[in-house]
Amino acid sequence: MFVCRGALSALYYSASGGTCARAHAFHKPPQRGLEMSEAHSGVVVVAIDIDDLLTSMEVRDLRKADRLDPVHHSEKHFLTVKFERQERSYEVENVLVPGCIEFFQFLFDQKDMRPAFFSSGVRERNLELGRMVVELAIDAGGSLAWRDRYDVYSREDCFDTDRLQHYVTREEQRKFQPPDFYGNYKKDLRMIHYGRETYHELYNRTVRDLGVLLPDPAKDAEILRNIILLEEDPSYLFPGQEKNLLLCPTYQHPYPCLVNYQGEDTPIDDPDSWRDTFKCANPLFYAAGVLEHALARHRAEGRSLPEILWEEQGYLWFDRERYKERYPIHFFTQGRDVLRRYNPELNFAVAGERAVP
Repeated sequence: MFVCRGALSALYYSASGGTCARAHAFHKPPQRGLEMSEAHSGVVVVAIDIDDLLTSMEVRDLRKADRLDPVHHSEKHFLTVKFERQERSYEVENVLVPGCIEFFQFLFDQKDMRPAFFSSGVRERNLELGRMVVELAIDAGGSLAWRDRYDVYSREDCFDTDRLQHYVTREEQRKFQPPDFYGNYKKDLRMIHYGRETYHELYNRTVRDLGVLLPDPAKDAEILRNIILLEEDPSYLFPGQEKNLLLCPTYQHPYPCLVNYQGEDTPIDDPDSWRDTFKCANPLFYAAGVLEHALARHRAEGRSLPEILWEEQGYLWFDRERYKERYPIHFFTQGRDVLRRYNPELNFAVAGERAVP
């Protein structure tokens, strides 16, 4: 049975034993977070959500298709992540979101950038999935040195606001859990700045003294000037870190099937439709376009990346009245140009009228 979300889905695993990914020599990813000196060295840390941004677990229907698109859904794009937790073995089958391998090639090509996986899934799953994605990027023409140029953060590294309810009033808890941002696991980017071990100590002190990790926008903006979060669900955002967020569309498979677009224009969704079919099929094209543009400004102007991200896209997702303006289309076009440096055959993922012939 394929488990997606529910009582057991907190682990993000599957009990099915589907198609296995290519075997690679096991390389254990870095276990630590950045040290404070590294965080101030000018290296930009890009923390990236996993589920529904880099990967999808909606694999069952894809496996029923007679043939799949060879550009986006070849065998290498299907990963069976095997891990152990609490003396139990698990398997979860994933498919990479279009452009995932090329996106990581782009990130690693930036000498002043360090990618990090940051998912609220369990650490054992995230470590193995992250390793597999990086190995695919290396196999596509990357450097073996990339194995030591990324980090993995997980549920265990999130700020759990539910734990506070046993120690503080509801009003005090809302300082960490705004009413419009649901979900108790918050991806506090200060964890990356301080390092995992130090942050965990600070978190444990916070349950007794809220001032330890109370949001401080002015102070936090300074220490987080080189750390950003790519996420498809803003409820994981820690209060006061809105400018550090590059919000992407939530990935959804195009219906009835996914094909590699054959045109050189940029398809545009019907503005009157509530479905962002094109945008939701290509979140990593959007992310690549925004990052390429923002990094160019960052290097030319010497301004912090969070400030630039806010000017380019932040105010659009933050203002709920501007919902239809989210995810400017020109960034998808720019992102395609970026990702094609690594795979000239790559184009947007769009809906086909029938199964791939």
